[in-house]
Amino acid sequence: MAGKDHIVAGSLKTKTQAAAIGMIPGDPAKAQVHRSMAEPGSAK
Repeated sequence: MAGKDHIVAGSLKTKTQAAAIGMIPGDPAKAQVHRSMAEPGSAK
């Protein structure tokens, strides 16, 4: 398995985001995506 299998629970949006993150190369790009989702007020 090599640690590549993951279970994603939740809505279709959550599953789509998880699949998209898996295709983005590099940690800085993933960090930028996470930063935009985690900043205060982003849930509005």
